[in-house]
Formats: sequence, structure tokens, C-alpha cells
Amino acid sequence: MSNQQGPGPEHETFNAFEISEAGRATLDAAALRRGMAAAGMGELWISEHTGSTNDDLAARAHGADLANLSVETTEHQMAGHGRLGRGWQTPARSALATSIYFRPGPGFDSSGLAWLSMLCAAAMVQTLREDASLAAGLKWPNDVVAEGKKVCGVLAQLVMRPEGPVVVVGAGLNVSLTAAELPVDTAASLGMLGAATLDRTELLGGYLRRVAQLFGTFEAAGGNASAKARYAVAPETPDAEAPEATLREVVRSVMVTIGHRVDAHLPNGTVLRGTAIDLDADGSLKVRGDDGTVHSVMAGDVKHLRRSDGSYA
Repeated sequence: MSNQQGPGPEHETFNAFEISEAGRATLDAAALRRGMAAAGMGELWISEHTGSTNDDLAARAHGADLANLSVETTEHQMAGHGRLGRGWQTPARSALATSIYFRPGPGFDSSGLAWLSMLCAAAMVQTLREDASLAAGLKWPNDVVAEGKKVCGVLAQLVMRPEGPVVVVGAGLNVSLTAAELPVDTAASLGMLGAATLDRTELLGGYLRRVAQLFGTFEAAGGNASAKARYAVAPETPDAEAPEATLREVVRSVMVTIGHRVDAHLPNGTVLRGTAIDLDADGSLKVRGDDGTVHSVMAGDVKHLRRSDGSYA
């Protein structure tokens, strides 16, 4: 658990005002569609309430030929999914629950599908850093954290289509929840952390734009996470001016796990303890054990990954 203290008095008035029911405004569908059109994205569906946006978008993908980068979101998600089947829900309009449909074009390496969840997580980190003024980072494999607390989880789901696999990536961002509304004390909301904005339309629009930019570059690189390309994320930085990097380097640059001692809790009950030293070419985490052996740990092989000092991230 994090050693961070709760919000101080300077945040209490801010939170009491911002997280009131009146302050939990509905999403601006017209503004979101304008932004998506400018970014070359697909369709947008917004429901008043649903069980899971991932389930909804996956069902659409099974039943129709969707446009690439189509988006499903909701004002109130009541049965969201986390890793290993963990469920969660949030009060209406207190969070962002959003799923994106990825249908890569011809020439996209199938190994690149496994990187889409971390691509989305990197886009969320950039959104929180640049739009919400939070020192966010990525805790491997799929948690976005700030001030040692989880603020967003990302989950990918493979959907089989006749023409081949497609991927739905869902993200759940805690925006205005109070401490009493959060299920665990290792989580926080943007409001609790004093974010510069709690405007869900602004946050979602920024996230979608960054996902579209990152994915467009990744797709042009053939889905190769080790290929150099110009990954522009900031809107004021044209692709032609962005420095060359691999997607692996982009993701690694926002990770807070690298360099720390970690405990990887495995499904057989054993714990691999060592130092996280790098992100491998397939997205696995490289951990140097106490005996010097380097292990590559896949996300599907780990029940929990915690810092060895007891903190969450």
C-alpha cells in the first residue's frame, strides 16, 4: 500500500465542490465526435448505463463490420472487468469507462496486437500528465498510477472475426470518486489528487486523440514494437518533428516499475522477487532475480505485481 497521505485541506473544498452530483456532468457527444472525426477515428456509442463497455463493443464486433478505432463509452458502468476476472463498478458520471476497437490493416504483424493495451495505457499517462497536470505513470502491465495510487486500469480483449482477430481495449479512469466510493485504499481518483481538470469530455477527447496518434504510427510501422518511428503525442508536435523511437521505448519511458525491486506473485503460489530491469521485445517484464537469473514475466503469468517495499507502485 502507498505511503502517500490523503488530500490535504487545500483539496477538501475543491473536492466537495467538484464531485457533487451537479458537478458530474454528462459527456458532450458532439464535441467527442468532432474530435474523433479530426483524428480519423470511427463511430461513437454512448450509453446511459451498461454492464461493460468491453462486452458491448465486443458484441458489436461479432455482429457487424465496425470501422477501425470505433469507441464505446457509458455514463455509468455497472459490471466492468479487470484482470483475472475481477469486477468493478462506479457511481454514475464519476468515471470514464471507454473501449476502443482496433482493426489493423494489412501488413500489421499479429505480435503487435499484444502491445495495444500498453499503447492505450501510454496514451492515458500522457493525457493525465499534459491535460490534468498529474505525475502519472504506468505500473506494468496495465495500471495507470499517480502519487502511488491506481487511477486507471486497462484491459484488452481479443475478438475473432472471419477476416482475422481484432482487439477491444477498455480503460476505466477514476475521475471524481471520493475515497468512500473507491473499493480499495490503493486506488485514488483525479479529484482526490487535485487534478487540473475533472472534465470527462476533455479527458476522454485527449485520450482518444493520443490513442489515434500512437496507433496510426504503430500501424504504419507494421505493428512492430521494436521498429523506429516518429511517435508524436503532443498536439503541437507534428509527426515529422517528433524524435524517432520504438513503441517499446515509448511505453518504457512512462513506466514506473523499471528499476524497482518487485514481487511477482505467480498462479502456483510462488513469488518471484527481484529487480525489474527492462521491458522485453514481446511486452513482458524482465526481472533479475536475487540469484542473478533474468526472467521474462508475461502479464498472463502473474496474479499480482507489487513493489517489494510494500507500496503499490
